[in-house]
Amino acid sequence: MCIMFRGTGCGYYGGMDMAKMRQLWFVAENKVEVLEVDIPPVLPRQVKIKIAYAALCATDVHQVTMGVLDAKPPMALGHEASGIIEEVSPEAAAAGYQVGDKVALYPVTSCGICEQCKKGMPQYCVHSQTTGAFAEYVVTDISAVFKIPKDADLMHYSLVEPANCTVRALDLAPIRHGATVAIAGVGGIGSIMLNMILLSGASKVTAIDPVEDKRNMALDMGALHVIDPFHEDVEARAMEITGGEGFDMVFEFSGSPKAAETPLKILAKCGTAVYFAVFPPTFEMPLNLYDLYRKEGRIQTVFTTTSIMNRTINLIPRMQLDKIIGKVMPLREGAEAFALFHKSIYPKILLDCSN
Repeated sequence: MCIMFRGTGCGYYGGMDMAKMRQLWFVAENKVEVLEVDIPPVLPRQVKIKIAYAALCATDVHQVTMGVLDAKPPMALGHEASGIIEEVSPEAAAAGYQVGDKVALYPVTSCGICEQCKKGMPQYCVHSQTTGAFAEYVVTDISAVFKIPKDADLMHYSLVEPANCTVRALDLAPIRHGATVAIAGVGGIGSIMLNMILLSGASKVTAIDPVEDKRNMALDMGALHVIDPFHEDVEARAMEITGGEGFDMVFEFSGSPKAAETPLKILAKCGTAVYFAVFPPTFEMPLNLYDLYRKEGRIQTVFTTTSIMNRTINLIPRMQLDKIIGKVMPLREGAEAFALFHKSIYPKILLDCSN
């Protein structure tokens, strides 16, 4: 029997004899497991997608370890994915979707009629449902499905959704040409953001990370400077790199409460600190408003939006994704992938959902 959970692409349909699939679930506190579940039928406005690759995100892990985004077991996990459409509803066909289309997924659906959707903020749709993309198949509404080029490398395009979040960051906090920029944390999403920063016209691009391999990757991607926060004085190095001015923009991607104040300490006058990482829900950062006032500094946070997905898809060929994708594991080893994530060895871990 399939576990019931609203909006995960899995449900119980009264005794119908349904085909099965494997899907990774948040089954209990700090525990994930690959289960055999029913493949739901394709309902109006929906398509059935054979998932090729699904990328492991820190948010997936933090849903299990910290309950971020109100996550509670039992629920299906996964939201960064690519695949090929295998079945379409009449409504989806009328919208231009066809069997054989290559697609990338957005994490949640949107209804288009609630007040948040009408305000142009479908990412806050009150009727949204998650995709549960760590699976062999996803059946979901077309609002969460975006077509990608016919010749697309499905491994690379599984990273459209996290890349979309970084494009959102630059829309909210655009980098002026020649502005000095630092990024703290170059793991999975941080390395994608670094790629976007390097495409932006930023100067003196500096990556801050305690893992030597990740610092070397940042240099290989094009960063001019790196800082080891465990063995160097971050503030002193930041001032050395910027001639005592501090960075015009600092992007926080580590999600570490111990490092949360660093962006404000190395921020230049009239600078912007962008807090992208998902911090523990109960964490409250000390903030000296007087210091921020004297700098005329700005704090910006980032969520996401569907409205820029097509722009992000256009950027994928310009990204250094072979350097960012560190390891590919089979879906059946999903629980092991979660454990490996905590070792901080690889920028991005992908699950091959075909095996």
